[in-house]
Amino acid sequence: MIPGSTAKRMWRSERILMWSRFAVTTFAVLGSAIAGAGESPRCPDLAGHYRIDGFGPVLGDALEALNLSSAGFQDSEVKLAGSADTALSFWIKVGKTGVMGNRPSLVLTRGIDYDCVDGAVVLKHAASSGRQTQEGWLEGRSIVRLAPDGRGGLGLGTEFHGRQRTTLYSYDSARISVPKLGTARTLAEGIRWPNIREPRPVSETYVPAPESAQVLAMRQMLDATLLGGVTLGGLKDSDEGVLASLSTPRSNDVVAFEDRLRDAAIFYQVKRSPIWSSNQYSLQFLFAAEGAEKRSWHPSEFRVQHEIERMQHPMISVSKVEDTADGYLATLSVIGPESVETILQRLRLNTTMFGKIEVLDDTPHPSARNLRIVRLRLSLP
Repeated sequence: MIPGSTAKRMWRSERILMWSRFAVTTFAVLGSAIAGAGESPRCPDLAGHYRIDGFGPVLGDALEALNLSSAGFQDSEVKLAGSADTALSFWIKVGKTGVMGNRPSLVLTRGIDYDCVDGAVVLKHAASSGRQTQEGWLEGRSIVRLAPDGRGGLGLGTEFHGRQRTTLYSYDSARISVPKLGTARTLAEGIRWPNIREPRPVSETYVPAPESAQVLAMRQMLDATLLGGVTLGGLKDSDEGVLASLSTPRSNDVVAFEDRLRDAAIFYQVKRSPIWSSNQYSLQFLFAAEGAEKRSWHPSEFRVQHEIERMQHPMISVSKVEDTADGYLATLSVIGPESVETILQRLRLNTTMFGKIEVLDDTPHPSARNLRIVRLRLSLP
């Protein structure tokens, strides 16, 4: 039989040993958990040589977020090197005739320029962006993600958050606007940059047919003198004539171009009024086919808005202009007690474009104090 004192010492030793084992096991588990929690998520392997493709808003957002806007030309290439766990280097070849430099055009550092989330590189710089939807034009920002596409190419995805905005004041590049309630939208879109070794699709290698006679004639007519600061993006045959895609970074160049068309008696229809996107105004005009009935000048809504803004009243801004069957409908935001008669007088002193100006209504803004909404109908002579 074991003496009582010895038994107590044995019981105490077993208890100490049991708690020691428990402590060792617990600290081992906690240490493993803490070490696992401290590890950063693994980043995808993006290294490769890719052909820039997928032209549209997603590409524009990606190039802006990467600060590589110069690579937005056809036949441009990008080469990525390095480990995304630490840093990525970008080499750029701009267009078909460009040359890829010896030094990277861009270096992004993890934790500063991007994070790795769910197997993708997520850029920290959100791109200012816009989207045209059936409900209207949305303005907002896009988060850009880069990830392997599983076919040797590079996948680019955007998550756009935006809403419609109401303009309170606008003049040239200056603009004050407020969000329109109930118009918020989130859009997820994606494109891919194929690996440079990937054969081009047949559609990309197809040699287009020669341009038609009316397209060639229109290209000759839209020379440097007529275009001025406007860039001709492309010409396309249409049953009604020739559709021209145009762009310029300056609003005054749009105004001057339309005025030169008017002075040269060149008839055109506005198929897409100038829209600001990717740091430039984009527009489409349809030029009438040869022999078509000549019509009077019918400027774009953009041109009409610019004409109204010539009065340069600090308390009046043009919210929008609509081209209707009965003329142009202009919505003005007026701050303060300025009378409608004074507004019309100032407008007539600063422009001779309109033959008739009619006041439709003058009402207080429903949610903003000291702000009125004035609607005008304007007709050309």
